[in-house]
Amino acid sequence: MNVIIASLNTAIERLLLVDKQQPGQVHRLLDDKTLAGGKGVNVARVLRQLRPQLDNAPAPLLVGFLGGATGRLCRELLEQEQLAGRWCDIAANTRICEVVTEQASPEKASVYNAAGPEIQPDELTGLHDMLADEMQEAGAVICTGSLAKNLAPDEYGYWISLARRHGVLSLLDTHGPALLQSAAALPDIIKINRDELQQANAISGGDLPNDWLARGVRCVIVTNGQQPTLALTPDGDYQITSPVVDTVSPVGSGDAYCAGLIASLLARPDAGWVEHLRLAAACGAANAASPTAGLSADISLFELQQRCVVRAVSSPA
Repeated sequence: MNVIIASLNTAIERLLLVDKQQPGQVHRLLDDKTLAGGKGVNVARVLRQLRPQLDNAPAPLLVGFLGGATGRLCRELLEQEQLAGRWCDIAANTRICEVVTEQASPEKASVYNAAGPEIQPDELTGLHDMLADEMQEAGAVICTGSLAKNLAPDEYGYWISLARRHGVLSLLDTHGPALLQSAAALPDIIKINRDELQQANAISGGDLPNDWLARGVRCVIVTNGQQPTLALTPDGDYQITSPVVDTVSPVGSGDAYCAGLIASLLARPDAGWVEHLRLAAACGAANAASPTAGLSADISLFELQQRCVVRAVSSPA
C-alpha cells in the first residue's frame, strides 16, 4: 500500500550551521548539508524510516515536478535516500531553499524559501495523469506544503476530490488561500497551526475548525509550537503534550507528525485515535532531535510514545 505525497514545490535544501547569525558579517560554516527538500519530501523520509519500526507501515510515493539542473540533482539525492517518486519533468528549474541554524540556539533557525518555478498547462495535465494512475494502489494522499507560484489555490482540492472518489484517506496541511479553497473539497484530516488558523478565520469570517467539521471533515488537528496540540477526532477531542527532547532543529517536525499519523491510521486502523496521536507526536519530537528533517537515530520512538500525554477535553477552546 502506498501513501501518495504531493511534492508540487520540490526543493534542493541547503542546511547551514553557524556559531551565531550576524547580519552584514562573513560567516564560517560549522557544517553544511545538501538534501532533497520540501514538506512532501520530509513526509516521505519519515514514512520510509517508519517501515522497519511499524508492522504493515505503508510505502511513500512522491508525486510532483522536477526541472532543470537542480531537478536532476534533486532526483539523484532522492535516489540516494531510496525515496520513490513519479516525476513530471518541467522546463523551469527546481527551487533552492536554505535553513540557517545557530549552534547554541537551534530553535531560532531561519528558513529562506524560494517561490518556486512556473508550471505550464501541459505539465500540470501530465502530473494529473500520473496521479490518476497511482490512485489505484493508494491507501492515503497527503497534500502538504506550498504550491508552485502559478498553480491555482484549489489545486490540492483536485487531489482530495480524486482521493474521495477512490475511497482513499486524505490529509491537508497547507496555509492561506490554498488551505481555504482546498479545504472546501473536504479532506478527511486537516492539520493546521494556531497562527494559520487565526489567519484563516480572519480571511473567511467563519468559525473554523467547527465549520469544517460540520461540513464533513473527520478530524482537525491544531498545533501550537511547544504548547499542547488540540485534536478534534471521531473518537473525541484531545489535548496532546509532546515529550520534551533536546532540540537540534525543529524544521520538519510538523511533516514528521503528518507521516506518523497517516502511518498509524493505515498500519493499525483499530488502534484508536489516542494511539494514532501518540505516534504522530512522537515522530514530531524525534524530528526535533535530529539535525536534518527525519527521525533521530539516537532516540527511541517507543519511549517517546510512552512519554506523550493525551488528555480528553470536553470543551476545546
